[in-house]
Amino acid sequence: MTRSRRRLLPPVDDDRGVALLIVMAWGLLLMGLVLVVGQAVVNQVRPSGRSESSFGALSAAEAGLADISARMQVGSISAVLGDASNLALRRWVPVPGDPSGSEFTYAMDASRSGAVGEVRAFATGRVNGVTRTLEATLSKRSTLDYVYMSDIETPSPDLPGAYSTSVIAGGGGKTSQEVARTLCARRWYEGGPSDYDRVTGNFITGNQRNLKFCQWAGIFSTERLVGRVHTNDVWRLQSTSLTSTLGAGMITSSCPVTAAEGLPASGVGCSVNRRYIDTSYTGGLTSWPSAPTTAWQGDSWRPSNSADITQRNPSYDAVLDLPPSPALLKQRASETGCVFTGPTRIRFSEEGGLGYMYVTSPDTKSTAAGCDGADGTTLIGSAAAPATQVTKKVALAGFTDLVIYVQNVRRSTEADDPDNAFDLTNRWTSGAEPTCTLKSTKKYPFLVPSDTTDQAYFNSGSTNKGFPSELADPDSPYYGSSCASGDLYVQGSYKGAIMLATENNIVVTGSLRDSNLLSPTATTADANYGKPNPASQSVLGLAAEKFAYAYRPLTSSASWVGDWKTSNALNPIYDFALLAIQHCWGAQNHNLGPSNGNIYLWGSIAQKFRCAVGVGTSSGYQKKYSYDGRLAERTPPYMLELSDEPWGNARVAEVSAVQQAIGETATWPLLFAPDDNGSTVRNVRLTSEPVAGNTVFATSGTQATITSSVGGLLVVTYEVVTGDVVEVRRLPVLVD
Repeated sequence: MTRSRRRLLPPVDDDRGVALLIVMAWGLLLMGLVLVVGQAVVNQVRPSGRSESSFGALSAAEAGLADISARMQVGSISAVLGDASNLALRRWVPVPGDPSGSEFTYAMDASRSGAVGEVRAFATGRVNGVTRTLEATLSKRSTLDYVYMSDIETPSPDLPGAYSTSVIAGGGGKTSQEVARTLCARRWYEGGPSDYDRVTGNFITGNQRNLKFCQWAGIFSTERLVGRVHTNDVWRLQSTSLTSTLGAGMITSSCPVTAAEGLPASGVGCSVNRRYIDTSYTGGLTSWPSAPTTAWQGDSWRPSNSADITQRNPSYDAVLDLPPSPALLKQRASETGCVFTGPTRIRFSEEGGLGYMYVTSPDTKSTAAGCDGADGTTLIGSAAAPATQVTKKVALAGFTDLVIYVQNVRRSTEADDPDNAFDLTNRWTSGAEPTCTLKSTKKYPFLVPSDTTDQAYFNSGSTNKGFPSELADPDSPYYGSSCASGDLYVQGSYKGAIMLATENNIVVTGSLRDSNLLSPTATTADANYGKPNPASQSVLGLAAEKFAYAYRPLTSSASWVGDWKTSNALNPIYDFALLAIQHCWGAQNHNLGPSNGNIYLWGSIAQKFRCAVGVGTSSGYQKKYSYDGRLAERTPPYMLELSDEPWGNARVAEVSAVQQAIGETATWPLLFAPDDNGSTVRNVRLTSEPVAGNTVFATSGTQATITSSVGGLLVVTYEVVTGDVVEVRRLPVLVD
């Protein structure tokens, strides 16, 4: 029997159907792969276009900052902010000359321009809906850029002892001091009166300051000046290497070489390779003659050798004008600070982490609340007994950006100052001021602190301890009979941001330093001796309308007085920025008495003229001056406001502006964990908005709520307090 065989393979038609299904599946898979790859390519292309827009937005923001900078170069802050034609402050404006359609808008926070000398500008650029924001810190050139700066490198004609007050022999009838006021009160390279005819009393015109009559001070290899130094005049430098005295490229002068630098057609300026006068030049410089002997020197003053013997030849920099007076600081002190009248003593102290000042100001009848001590009584003492003058302890914690101004005693014949709320209230219309009361036949501005710590700075004895010393030379020109002048005697360890200004002189009676030093136990052999801790938030400025002195009281025999301890003057530490507006900074009796070591300055000194602090190691002081780098970012209150220089960009950084829609209400946090754990917020305010009155602004705790009916850039400014550190922050908000 024949058995049939079963087919185990599918028929031909079924096999072809399966193959077709497999091909179709692979096709779908490949199609999906193509779509995935294609989408990936598209995604790679998209960021490229966005990146291009992002770069364009950054360029537009830079254009906005450039626009602000150009406006600030020619106008004041108020003029720039009040310019109704400046649409960029109110909305988006196109970048000039850019066909891509890029735009920018900007805002400015000038709320701290006076207090700390800083303006913050925010500019946002936009391209194809992409935005980027830049923040610029605007500042300006000022005396705070230098560890040492002068306008005229010769002593003030009114510096005690610099020029004789006796009439010059010959018939002209003028004293050497009177002649110096005419011949020496200008920069060396400027034309004007250059000689004096001692017979006729007439002045002779020349094209330079008289080198043989006008006195000079120099910079010597035994000194140390760490930081930038500048004079609007010409330097006198020792003819040796000053490598250890001056940093390379750190010394500048405004003595011109070319017409572009201000050299007149007939003028004799400096050589580009010799922008200084060598101290070895002996054309009358070795002594201070009693009368002029020559008109001007032409080009003959330059040393004959061609090598740069100093290795620190000054380069050119433009003239930096000093402010005419500190009167603006009187207004600030009257508004939110302290005004004291007549000779005043202040000793700063840090106690329990808080700052205080001990004030003795007998002629002050009234001042602002908080400036007169906790009991609220006046600072005035007894006119009949200077020993009973009152010292008050004033807490500084209640002040922000404190300005203290010491004014002359107000007279009934003087007109009222509308910027000074403590003018009329401090007039003396009858009787003698306590500081003008005769004591031991001497009419000195006696200040007798009643505080026991202050008294400890004096030696014991029966004399009336005070400033100036009762034992000091009664004929000393440092005091004279100006017993009602606005003089400040100051020393101590300060805490806070403080600005001291006077209508007359400032006398520093001992170390005046930051309470937070980098190395509190350092000795004079330590490079950081007296240096403030970089983390310190304290800063101190001094602005004297006339002179600023280091206190060195001598008797008529040129010996140290018996009641003021010599140790008070030994190796003082000065942590401050000082400005002597009409005259100069120096040490009293700098060429007499004992050597008091070095002045260890960490800060800045600027002055109209050049005074001396000592003579080598024989008397007075030697200079150890170092720039405090914190001054580049943290300035004494309102000190930079005195400068008339234009504002410019100092630092630029990109920031992230938060965004919200027009008409939208949004709430923004002001603290950010974990960095701000334990911090608090205060003084939250809207410091810039596109159109005034179109923003609803409110704060609650650590949040700010904003609603704006117009587009543009807003700025919220606030303070974050962490322990005793106060940080100012800004939140830019883009409403679009």
